[in-house]
Amino acid sequence: MLRPKVTVFMAVFNGEKYIRQAIDSVLQQTFKDFELLIIDDGSTDNSISIIKEYSDNRIRLLKNENNLGLFLTRNRGIEETRGEYFATLDCDDIASPNRLELQLKCFDENKEAAVCAGGITYIDHNSKSIGKRSPLHGDEDYFKALLLFTNIFINSATMINTAILKELMYREGYEPAEDYDLFERIGAEHKIGIINDVLFYYRVHNNNVSTVKSHNRKIGEKKIIERQLTRYGFKYSEDDLNAHLKFTTAEFDSANVETCSSWFNSLAEQNSKKKIFNDRSFKLALARQWLRLCLYRLKKKHDLKPFLKKGVVAYSHLFHSVINSV
Repeated sequence: MLRPKVTVFMAVFNGEKYIRQAIDSVLQQTFKDFELLIIDDGSTDNSISIIKEYSDNRIRLLKNENNLGLFLTRNRGIEETRGEYFATLDCDDIASPNRLELQLKCFDENKEAAVCAGGITYIDHNSKSIGKRSPLHGDEDYFKALLLFTNIFINSATMINTAILKELMYREGYEPAEDYDLFERIGAEHKIGIINDVLFYYRVHNNNVSTVKSHNRKIGEKKIIERQLTRYGFKYSEDDLNAHLKFTTAEFDSANVETCSSWFNSLAEQNSKKKIFNDRSFKLALARQWLRLCLYRLKKKHDLKPFLKKGVVAYSHLFHSVINSV
């Protein structure tokens, strides 16, 4: 069998409600040279029956003998892939018609990139749009600085070079933040490509893995963030680390605004002295995190005064640096 250019990978566990839309969105891609590798992880509903209704020979269905869970199923998908590039699509999401085409173009234009990602639109259980997450704009240091705070990628909006992915794999002990762990490790060693288009529609519902396993996610994220701070040579205490994590979990209130402000200042000063990241890009990433927190609190109708004060006074040098360099 000829090797396809792309493997679109879909892990399935009791996905009968939305899986038709997911499969259809792949089969309707403008780029045609792909395989759709589906691995069923022990579904007890009609998922397999629905998949078998399709006669397209690009669909390859495999089954786990037992329910392995998402991260082991993803690793099996990586091991089984035949494509030069690996593009994940969860079985409750929908790919944009030109997703594969745009991502392959991104790789053509960024020969050294290991991953290419783009924007997403959030949809509800009825496939109605409920918001959008715009693509990021900036340089390599900006993207990697943002990874110090959060995972800037969503799996179903990424395409990854298969050879690099097979070297790294998903790792046990980070679930359900194994995707953050993977993308941070990719970003530490390789180039990142960003596409200024919406690549897929992310369905928000109560069964999302991130919703069900939020406590374990925080544990995984703490390990990933601490690893990065250590790797890049930032000096920090346990209190500094806890302050840093508040920007990831949004558990930030007026009682700890001074602590978090001091830690942000320390990060900016250390980066300027050690030249870990481009100074402008790093300060822009810090400013973005502060502004995102303000927007989150505004959405929750919480008091913004302590944060705006710090943003204007303690962070004026960050905002001015960004504005004046544009």
